[in-house]
Amino acid sequence: MSARIELPPVEQLSSGQFRGLNCVWCGVKLTTGAVSAGIARGRSGAHILDTEVWSCPNCVSVPVPDREPGDHQ
Repeated sequence: MSARIELPPVEQLSSGQFRGLNCVWCGVKLTTGAVSAGIARGRSGAHILDTEVWSCPNCVSVPVPDREPGDHQ
């Protein structure tokens, strides 16, 4: 069984990654074939900064590591 790799928090994203213009993993500019990578989470005080982030086709094809025993995701 494969586990999803945890997305970086919003605070670590570039402006382009936050706005969905760049791959969340490698930072390449996204044009066609982008795939949703999930929701990056973040807060600033009472403000929720969660945003949907996207991945390029090359990063999507990278194998996801197996879940370690005791890893609860």
